[in-house]
Amino acid sequence: MTFYIIRHADKEKGDFTNPHLPLQDPPISQAGEEQARNLQRFFTEREIAHIYISAYQRTGQTIAFVAEQFGLTPVIDQRLNEINIGLFALATDDEIREKFPAEWQAYRERKSDFHFPEGESGAEAQQRIVQFLGEKRQAHGDENVIAVSHDGLIRTLMCHLMGIPVTSRWNFYVDYCGITEITYQPEYEEWKLIRFNQTCA
Repeated sequence: MTFYIIRHADKEKGDFTNPHLPLQDPPISQAGEEQARNLQRFFTEREIAHIYISAYQRTGQTIAFVAEQFGLTPVIDQRLNEINIGLFALATDDEIREKFPAEWQAYRERKSDFHFPEGESGAEAQQRIVQFLGEKRQAHGDENVIAVSHDGLIRTLMCHLMGIPVTSRWNFYVDYCGITEITYQPEYEEWKLIRFNQTCA
C-alpha cells in the first residue's frame, strides 16, 4: 500500500469564515488552480483507488482534477483537518500574549507541546492523522490512497514517521501541493518514507 499525503494548493487571502469549521475556509487561488492541475502529471503513471480530503474546501478543489482523472469521488474525513489553534486564530499577537502568556511562550519557544486555548495540542492532532492512516491501511489492503490535508497536520505526521517529538514539527516546511509518499512495510509493521514535499512545477 502507498499513501500520497498532499498539502492543499495556494489559497485566496481574505475573510472566508465558515460557521461549521474552527479556521478560515478560503478557496484555492488562480495560482493554486495551476498547482492543482500540475498534480495530474505526477499521478499519470500511478494507480489510485481512494481519495480522502479534509472538511476545508481548498482540499477538495486541490484534488478535483486528479479525482476526475481516476473517476473517483473524494471522501471528507475530518481527521485530515488542520491543527485547531482555537482562540489563536481570532486574536492578534498582542492579544494572545496578554490573554494566554503561558501558551504564547510555549508557541514562541517551540520546545514543548501545548494545548491551544479552545483548540488542541500537537500530540492530539498527530493522533488524528496516525489513526486515520491505521484505519485506512486496514480497510484498503494493497490499494493506493491519496489524502489531501494541511501543512501543520502533515508536519506532525513527519514527526511520527521519523520517531521524533511532535514539537520538532516546527523544523519542517510543506509547500503548497507538496507530496509526501509513504509505503507500508508489513514485515516490519512500519511506514517507509519514499519522498517528502515533492512539488510538480
